[in-house]
Amino acid sequence: MEQTPKANRVHIGFFGRCNAGKSTLINMLTDQPVSLVSEVAGTTTDPVSKSMEILPLGPVVITDTAGIDDTTELGTLRMEKTEEVVKKINLAVYVLRADEEPTADDMHWLGLLKQNNVPIALFINEINAEIDKENDKENNIENKTDASTYVETHKGLSELATVIGSADFTSQDKRLELLDLLGGLTPLDVEGDQTLLQGLVEEGDTIILVCPIDSAAPKGRLILPQVQTIREILDYKGLALVCQTEELPAMINSLKYPPKMVICDSQAFDRIDELTPSTIPLTSFSILMARFKGKLQDLVAGVEAIKNLKAGSKVLISEGCTHRRQCDDIGTVKIPNLLKKQGHTDLQLEFTSGGAFPKDVSQYDLIIHCGACMLTRREVLRRIECAVVQGTPIVNYGVLIAALHGILERAISPFVDELKG
Repeated sequence: MEQTPKANRVHIGFFGRCNAGKSTLINMLTDQPVSLVSEVAGTTTDPVSKSMEILPLGPVVITDTAGIDDTTELGTLRMEKTEEVVKKINLAVYVLRADEEPTADDMHWLGLLKQNNVPIALFINEINAEIDKENDKENNIENKTDASTYVETHKGLSELATVIGSADFTSQDKRLELLDLLGGLTPLDVEGDQTLLQGLVEEGDTIILVCPIDSAAPKGRLILPQVQTIREILDYKGLALVCQTEELPAMINSLKYPPKMVICDSQAFDRIDELTPSTIPLTSFSILMARFKGKLQDLVAGVEAIKNLKAGSKVLISEGCTHRRQCDDIGTVKIPNLLKKQGHTDLQLEFTSGGAFPKDVSQYDLIIHCGACMLTRREVLRRIECAVVQGTPIVNYGVLIAALHGILERAISPFVDELKG
């Protein structure tokens, strides 16, 4: 894993009216031509994201959005896309021009970001700043093209923005000043210091990871949750031992002392449960992700809805990534077959993938979500909250599979104290 996964980066959205200078600002802050810049209004038509490093924030994903005053034929659809960005980002940069008054649209979008609890860096684009300064010198006028003056003039901005700065976006003079303001913000709903194995592994612990290599496994590599788990065990100075399903007994027997824990792919839960002595804690990568990215309590609570499924019940199976479907794909094949095997037949199944997730989930009797390794914590929490608020039970793959095999209690036993809290 050469780069920080996109889902583990701080996501920053750039907002503002057409030609406010969003793209110019991005290019200035990143010191590279990331976004297309033009005097033609509406150059950025859809959200465009790019992963990079911005100090002092570190690994980030920046998203340049369409102008919020887009009046073209596709303007409404573009605003819907921009609204989706608001719900996924950890920080927002809102751009205003020093030579223009804030509009009702500006105040609406600033309010929307505030309503979603997104920290806002309000950056004022000092349009024609150098020309204004020269004219002011000639006429002996004190130049006041700065953030404080602009905000004083336009009441309400200071109540919406977390930090405020100004600069000529075509110049590098204030680049570090703006980066310091941005870096001083606390991103919303990021992993922060929390880790995948927090409280589970100590120095010297031996952890066995069971990683089946079947037709659905990517060729020549492990999947992201497996790689992240191995890396964290190494960070804790533990011992990570990796095997496939049928090699597990031999690996356990080769050890002088039992392993601290066995972590497996959820799809192999039933067999791994048989092969792992009951004295050894067992869980899955998917359940670890549920704890790391979202609210394990809510996902475990959703299990009660499984027993209430009947013919005609509507079930949404949501995948966070857009990988190519295999003949034995877990979301579209294995989980539906497992539900049928457990007697849940004639269900109305619907599927979503990637960034798609319905606003209205009240129509469903159950939502089954993937481990969400490719989604940000902010997005996972939003989806869980959406389900809880609308009264729709939600589980994830690992929790569901453990429950259907009758081993949920064992699979969540490493987190029993957290679930009581």
